[in-house]
Amino acid sequence: MDQILSLLAAFGLGSVVTALTQSALTNRTKRFDRTFAAKQAAYVGLLEARHRHRSAVGGTGEEVRSVAYWRARCDLVGSAAVREAISQMVEPNDDSEGLLRADDHLRGAMRRDLKIED
Repeated sequence: MDQILSLLAAFGLGSVVTALTQSALTNRTKRFDRTFAAKQAAYVGLLEARHRHRSAVGGTGEEVRSVAYWRARCDLVGSAAVREAISQMVEPNDDSEGLLRADDHLRGAMRRDLKIED
């Protein structure tokens, strides 16, 4: 034990603590960046697929599969609030005002999950 303390004293305990702290902060930042990128890609992909699906008359099988794919990716990386908002969005709703509210709710949940809310 005395040898370890002597070694730490020789190299400076402060520099060891600084190095460990810097390493922990760097790892935390990398994890946050990876998580943010995965969520951002899934959310943007879902919104684009939904837009293409709505723009097409009747929605082709390819567009339906694309929405399902991006929804599955959002289910993997999204928060509970985002998953709930997505499920509300896909429920049959002929009320255009209800769809707009659900869309706003979904976008708000995505922004909060990405921590980019105004």
